[in-house]
Amino acid sequence: MKQFGPDRQYPHLYGSFLLSRRAFLRTIAIAGSGAALSTMLAACPAPQATESAQPGAAPAAADAKVGGTYRMYGQGDFRTLDPPGAESSEDWWSAGMVLFNMLYFYTKEGEFYADLAADLPKLSADGLIYTIPIRKGVKFHNGRELVADDVKYSLERQLWPEVYSWGKTYMENVVGYDEVVKGPTKELSGIKIIDDHTVEITLKKPQAVFPAILSMSMNGIIPKQESIDAGSKWGSEVVIGTGPFRFVEWVAGEKATYERNPDYYKSGMPYIDKIELNLNVEPATQMLHYENGEAEWVENIPAAELPRLLSDAELSKQLRRAPSVGTNRLAFHFKAKPFDDLKVRQAVAMAIDKEGIVKKRSGTMTSLEGYYAIPMLQYDKAFKSKYPYDPEKAKAMLQEAGHGDGIKGLKLYVGEDTEIGQLIQADLAKIGIEAELAVGQWKEWRDRIRAGDVALFMYGWSASFPDAFDFTSAWTTCASADTGYNDGFYCNQKIDETVDKVEALALTDPERVKGYHEIEDIVVNQDVAWIGLNNPQRLALGAANVHDDFISPIYGWPYLETAWIEAKS
Repeated sequence: MKQFGPDRQYPHLYGSFLLSRRAFLRTIAIAGSGAALSTMLAACPAPQATESAQPGAAPAAADAKVGGTYRMYGQGDFRTLDPPGAESSEDWWSAGMVLFNMLYFYTKEGEFYADLAADLPKLSADGLIYTIPIRKGVKFHNGRELVADDVKYSLERQLWPEVYSWGKTYMENVVGYDEVVKGPTKELSGIKIIDDHTVEITLKKPQAVFPAILSMSMNGIIPKQESIDAGSKWGSEVVIGTGPFRFVEWVAGEKATYERNPDYYKSGMPYIDKIELNLNVEPATQMLHYENGEAEWVENIPAAELPRLLSDAELSKQLRRAPSVGTNRLAFHFKAKPFDDLKVRQAVAMAIDKEGIVKKRSGTMTSLEGYYAIPMLQYDKAFKSKYPYDPEKAKAMLQEAGHGDGIKGLKLYVGEDTEIGQLIQADLAKIGIEAELAVGQWKEWRDRIRAGDVALFMYGWSASFPDAFDFTSAWTTCASADTGYNDGFYCNQKIDETVDKVEALALTDPERVKGYHEIEDIVVNQDVAWIGLNNPQRLALGAANVHDDFISPIYGWPYLETAWIEAKS
């Protein structure tokens, strides 16, 4: 294990995405030799945020104007606007990029910066204690100043048993995690308030990605007393953050409305007066609104429209694009028959025509051999699956598993994407597996998936930062089957052991990268825990008179703190 030395005073994570189908990721190590760290810092200086800076903000155009309503359309609804529980697409973005801030965040280029934190953290000599200064003068939407007590409360509250949070396990390395998650206490002993604008976080063991974990939306900072006073209304009727926009209302299943925050700590921002987010709107209907000039942003572009949009000279200019740190995969429930049999999983892996899916989506995604997203540090273009598309071999493997007459009575969850679901359904039918499509929002089907009633499911996941730790800790470890997103209950203790080992290394240490390559091989080639399908490009439709609504590589939705609307002539 490499140890942290006394010169590790400014650990940081720094990545950059090229806005094209090919992505480039740079990272600066958190740990390693002092000489190596100094060399990397000199070659690739990290952003040094200060209290007077405008961190993470792109310079506004000289003619940027305040005003206007930004009308948006999304296909889903909210679960909640409480940051830990906002887990779909529309509410995840609303909590993570609009209404709340985290201690740290990423720019549109993928640069890691101090957001509500006043600077990058100071790290103790043993790599276990992070001292984080809190930005002064930041106000919640009700006018009260944010203080360290709010930060401590926010980070520990999302671990309470009675609070739903999609990301509890990401914080398991903080001292006191087990006691809070299991309920004996609500105080996370690993977080201490030094003064009103300083917190200290102690880890159980060094962890390369910990600063990035603090940028995740479930760690959004909420006002302590106000959220307690709101009780059951918190996250639905009462929503108070520090973000660029303030909550106005949420009409379940219909729309959400936000207004400009005039006290936003980034002076002068945002520029848009109001956001109207329409919910539960089918992609075809979204396009109708867009064609009628009734939308500044359409999130879900119908697949059938892609060829037209990509070839039309004017419409193609309005496509907002970014590389994606998300992937789509086909997963199995390990405790449900017939997928408790390795040979059946191998047969399914060889049955899926991944390139057929890419072709169907006009090349706006890249097929995967493994399952890491291309922008991730650990992505290896040389990695190969041992189970390439081969229907004949798949049928032979199925027969070898004792299913020569095929398999019937299965359900295949495909979310809202029936078109891709039908392609996979047809691929399975070719080898004798009949599967009925289960269609709908994930929240409507997750309990049945975890129960094994739906034992085969298509799963899309967008990482919250560009590192394979996100995928691994969320749905690859044995621990993630309890409080993470390991809905197929896959467990191989070697993966947990490998993660523990490599996370004590520097972010870019070759041994750390190698460890994640080994995990990918275990998952894809040895256990066939799931099948990596593709890494989609981020695509959305914007309006010609809207500027600087850059699409986020992580969230897939726009940065609206910088966006401005030009009046139509």
